[in-house]
Amino acid sequence: MNKRAIALLLCAAMLLGAAAALAQETTYVFPYEGFRYTQREGETVLTQTNLREHEALIASLGTTSEAILASYVASGIVMEVIPQDGGQIAVSVTDAGAFADVQAMSGITDERLAAFKAQFEESGLYESVELTQTEPVCVRMISSAMYASMPVYSLRYTMLHLGRLYVIAQTIVGRAPEAADDARMADVLSGMKLLSTVSDPTPVPTPAPTATPEPTPVPTPGVAEVLADEGVMEVSGVPAYTNDPVITVSGVTDASAEVRVAVDDKTLGKATAKKDGTFSVKVTLPEEGDLVLAVMTDTAETMLAVQYEMPTARLAITGPENTTFTGDNVMVRGRTEPEATVYIEGKGMSTNVKANKNGDFSIRVFIESEGSQTFSLRAKAKGCRENRTEITLTRVFTQREGIANFRKKMQSVSYENLAKAPEKYAGKGFLFRGRVEAFTDFDGRPCALVCVDNVSVGEWRDPIWVVLTGEEELDVGDVATFYLNGEGLTLPADGQYTKSGEETEAPVAEAKYVTEISKAK
Repeated sequence: MNKRAIALLLCAAMLLGAAAALAQETTYVFPYEGFRYTQREGETVLTQTNLREHEALIASLGTTSEAILASYVASGIVMEVIPQDGGQIAVSVTDAGAFADVQAMSGITDERLAAFKAQFEESGLYESVELTQTEPVCVRMISSAMYASMPVYSLRYTMLHLGRLYVIAQTIVGRAPEAADDARMADVLSGMKLLSTVSDPTPVPTPAPTATPEPTPVPTPGVAEVLADEGVMEVSGVPAYTNDPVITVSGVTDASAEVRVAVDDKTLGKATAKKDGTFSVKVTLPEEGDLVLAVMTDTAETMLAVQYEMPTARLAITGPENTTFTGDNVMVRGRTEPEATVYIEGKGMSTNVKANKNGDFSIRVFIESEGSQTFSLRAKAKGCRENRTEITLTRVFTQREGIANFRKKMQSVSYENLAKAPEKYAGKGFLFRGRVEAFTDFDGRPCALVCVDNVSVGEWRDPIWVVLTGEEELDVGDVATFYLNGEGLTLPADGQYTKSGEETEAPVAEAKYVTEISKAK
């Protein structure tokens, strides 16, 4: 924590009361982070896009909107809530790492919840780690540090949703957290509504040290702007921004009047006002974009500006847990929108499957040869934008598969030809059976001197230097079959290993496989 943050906390109780009292109740939607927050009366909510609206407040705290935006971006903070009665609570969203498959805390198993809690307990960073009684349940953590001889505590509530880690953090200066601090955390949590989908993020600009660019505006809901108003009618419940095509238009007009809701000349829905004049019409927006929504009766009309942005279809890969596999196929599993169509394309593969009613899907992927291949997946669902992702899978041959593949490409090589011109066999595959005579080092790897001609019982000659992986568990005197790739190099070998009895330059080869090992007696 820097001095700006501490100063902000120390001044909050004195300086924010009046400003918070002026804050109007608003709902903030964060479609890319997967939640919305309804501001309570008296609260101040700071986001990456509304800092300039609070310039006077920020200046009174001795900082700037640019500095706060920079700290938000660096810390992943989506918003800060400052209650009228004191406190400063930040909400940040990051990837969930090993818990990316968890869709909601309400559906997490007891075993996974215990593992989620245990990772914080085992980190050694927190003085206490426990589960809350809130809905949804969170992991509650307390840590502390000393700043200028003053204790500063951090109280955190942490939960999972749609593969994201949500952290609600409150910094408390000069004392340990109390029940009132937990009550503020619970209030913020209750004001958050977790969304069913997460949109693709729009990059947030990083402030430059000189002229700071305006952040890319992220739509916030608020209340739809009234473009025109005529007659006796008051409309409520219409958001300025939505990624749900279905909205409810409510209001008050003349008793028993017929209310019609339309975009352009297209009628979206009708209702009859009650005797007290109240009405409610549920409508489906016809298209994306900036729409003018007309709510009208025979004697009144209100026109409102509504921005509708279609949500992006969910598309998360949940399996396989290990993308490196053996065999010629592997099952790719994932989750998307219910009954969406998922397409997959890659080398030698182009197909699609339909997700079930829960959004789960599985596709069997075949890879013919050893190595890595990347496959592209895209999900198409009604009422959603198409979403794309990729997965890279790596097939590793078993020894049996590797040897069978090696044999298809290897050459038949005599020792005489290899020793005479080893450079001709650089990168070429061949095999010899021989006995290990000695060991040395080759560029940090173990290297065995192997004689490949059993000229008489127990007497081996014709040396090759074989570079090993170190996992072959060979000893001097062992006889084995070596599947080799030529290095095109030579190393000196003593005359005791040659038929002539003279020192020679022995060819060097790399062992791909070592099989049929007969251990020395």
